[in-house]
Amino acid sequence: MMNTAHLKRKWIHSFEEDNGDEIVYRPEGFSLPLARGRDKINLEEDGKLVNSHPGRDDASRSHTGSWQIKKDKLILYFDANSREQYTICEISTEKLVLKREV
Repeated sequence: MMNTAHLKRKWIHSFEEDNGDEIVYRPEGFSLPLARGRDKINLEEDGKLVNSHPGRDDASRSHTGSWQIKKDKLILYFDANSREQYTICEISTEKLVLKREV
């Protein structure tokens, strides 16, 4: 059984660690190499989602929405017509590994 309590925090994409179709995130504050910009997902306690990513001009862009867990799936909702679903492959206080479902 996975401990989904570890999910409720700010996660930063550690693209250097991605492996095939698995996406690796590390918690905010984790020592990552310098990068021009990184995707971030903030999974808040109340189900609120804040997703930020670098734009074309390197300035951060943010989108809000909500998130939920269904079994081993993390589902991110951005609006009524936009959602992303991931399988949670690994979760701990130091690492989140997701596999995007198409």
